[in-house]
This record gives sequence, structure tokens and C-alpha cells, in this order.
Amino acid sequence: MSVENELLELARKRDAATQFTLDELSMDPPHLLLRQLRYYLGRQVDHDRFRDLEEKPIQLVTIRDDLQELASKTLGFTSGSELEFKIRLHHKQGGRFVKQFQFHVDLIQPRSVRMVRIHLDPTDRYDPLSVPRCHLHVDNSRPHLPFPVINPRLILYCVCEHIEPDIGIEADQ
Repeated sequence: MSVENELLELARKRDAATQFTLDELSMDPPHLLLRQLRYYLGRQVDHDRFRDLEEKPIQLVTIRDDLQELASKTLGFTSGSELEFKIRLHHKQGGRFVKQFQFHVDLIQPRSVRMVRIHLDPTDRYDPLSVPRCHLHVDNSRPHLPFPVINPRLILYCVCEHIEPDIGIEADQ
């Protein structure tokens, strides 16, 4: 088997594993997920990680009968960093499932990393050989680093508890 064929086979296996995980990742109804995300962000304000949030920092929009999107406004961390995210949920028989998400964190200077973005691309907008469906970008880098398909609430937790406070910070010497 050629190297190209082997890489294509590995990419297809990774893509099949991603799809299997997404098919098993049933989500709460969008209105409940909205309340959970708002509650979590409110707790982050209580812990002084975010500046005061607007009354409705996340909006729920129906795109069509079977597709809804939760989208945040620009959320400001107390450090000065900013977060925006959107999550698209597809309703089909058996529940609601994640179709797409994007979490974008702009980090303040003088960090060595200025931006982190986590994507789950829809099936019609990616090439599994060159781009993992779920991936991470650091700064405006070209590489698409594979990222595990996990619940968007957990990604928000990782952003707030680990990415924003730790990425690009120089360790004390």
C-alpha cells in the first residue's frame, strides 16, 4: 500500500470515529443547554474570571425547523482576553446532536500565543485527508491540530479553566 493510500485510510478511520462519537453525543434541548451555558458563565463572573456579562450573553436562534444555533456575544475575561462561540444543533429522530461549533479566544498581550480556536466543521466543508473534522488552531497557523469531539459545555470549561489562564503565559524561571 502506498503512503498516500495509507494516509487516506487513516483519515477515513479518524473521520468515521469522529462521526460515531457525534452520533452518540446526544445533547439536551437547546433551551436547556442555553440555560446551562448562561448559568456556567454567571458562575465564572462570580469567580472573577469574566467581567460583568450582558443580560443575555448567549442567544438561541432557529435557523430552520431542524437546526438551531447558540451564539455568544463577545465575552470579556477579567484579564482582557475575549471569547466568542457558536454551537449548531441538529434535531433528528433520537434527539439533538452537535452539527458544528466554533470557540474563538483572543488572548491579551504579552502572551506568546494571541489566539486559540476550536472548530467542528460540518460534513460538507472539509477534506478529511487534510483537515480533521474537529480541530484546533493556535494563532493564525495553517495546521489543523486534531481535537477530541467532546460536549461543547466541556469545551467552554476547558477554555475558561485552562486555555485562557494558561496558554502563552511564560513560566517563572
